[in-house]
Amino acid sequence: MLRLAIVSSSLSKVCGLALQTIAIPLVYQSLGQHPYELYLLMTAALATIAIAQMGAGPGLTQGIAKASAVGNHGREASLINAAFRLTTATALIGGGVVLAVLHLIPPGAIFGSSFAGERAAILSIANVCVFVVIAQIISGVVDSALAGYQEQMFTNIGAMISNILSIGLLFFVCKHSPTISSVIVVLYGVPTLSRVANLIVLYLRRPYLLKGVFQSCRGSYAVLLNVGLAFWAIQLGSLIEQHGGTYVLAHLSSTQETDLFAIVYKSLSLVGSVNIIITQPLWPAFTDAIAHRDFDWIQRSYAKIRRALTVFSCAVGLLMMTVGPWAFEHFVHIDTSGNRLLFCVLGVYFVANVWTHLYYVTMMGMQGIWRVAMVAFSENVLLLLLSLVLVPWLGAAGMALAYLFASLLLPAWFLPQLMRKTIREISSSSKLAEQTHR
Repeated sequence: MLRLAIVSSSLSKVCGLALQTIAIPLVYQSLGQHPYELYLLMTAALATIAIAQMGAGPGLTQGIAKASAVGNHGREASLINAAFRLTTATALIGGGVVLAVLHLIPPGAIFGSSFAGERAAILSIANVCVFVVIAQIISGVVDSALAGYQEQMFTNIGAMISNILSIGLLFFVCKHSPTISSVIVVLYGVPTLSRVANLIVLYLRRPYLLKGVFQSCRGSYAVLLNVGLAFWAIQLGSLIEQHGGTYVLAHLSSTQETDLFAIVYKSLSLVGSVNIIITQPLWPAFTDAIAHRDFDWIQRSYAKIRRALTVFSCAVGLLMMTVGPWAFEHFVHIDTSGNRLLFCVLGVYFVANVWTHLYYVTMMGMQGIWRVAMVAFSENVLLLLLSLVLVPWLGAAGMALAYLFASLLLPAWFLPQLMRKTIREISSSSKLAEQTHR
């Protein structure tokens, strides 16, 4: 199942990479520099809604992996229904809060002085797009449930079809009516359709999941929130990592610096999705392996994946440092002159990020979720603080240095120590359980 998940994830990510490779220059050229900056900032603002779900999805994945390993169908039904209820409630609250903030606080205070006179346009975009993002968050429960069953291949096939459909729709929209709202609907709304189809198939294959729809899920809420709160902290840190650079640069630097960093960083993140192809199905597989006490498989898999990702990340980092400026100058048509330092720093950061990400994912599957959460959140708070110092001095390159320093100063040396400690604890508890059973 892990092999099928990785293969299907590869196909899905290839289509996703194709979509974003087309989308970045196409949307940038269609909207223009200033509207594109607003598009980046709006998607960052809408992404804050995701933190309202309290990590119910990842908690569901881990809970179903454990329940499915022992054949507890009642527990599976309770968990998935609790996840839908919790995610729906919190996503609606989050959407309401985001809309309230955008309606009550002047745009200049949120997005920077260059957007002070665009209140009407911003509110119009927000009112349309919050609904799309809420639907995406709620439907994301389906992906989490399938991951718990080691059936990510269905999620990946759906995503692949959605990406192909989105490519066609994006060309149509950018040719006929290139607006921020229409672009967000295409890129964020279309994936919801495949998740609805997967939900129907999930219930047809496991009809017992419908039995708990109207039953109390009090115990399941506790499980989801226990694991979910830790994932919520990780998600909050990830939100800072993914969008903090754009936000800080928009306030402390120029539009050209903001767009340059955002495009290069987003492109590098897309290449890094190769990393996610392997690691995304890995952590629920580790959870399942621990439930079956198959520690040898965990160690073998981790060693093989670490070697492969190290080679991959070093190759990408070298390409970014050598041909990165030329590639973005010619294919994205954005001015990269005088920004060699930005590409060199982000190349080194990519290597460090891939290396630490594998530690994060491995420990999440090995019951070290709260430790991971604290390190990840601290790393990104440090990133934000460093950016406030470095961006006024070095612009986009300063933002890149903040990412690199935050990655090296904390997780690069601390995570290996935590992982060794976690492995010792799991091994000791397993031996104790075997002795007790005997």
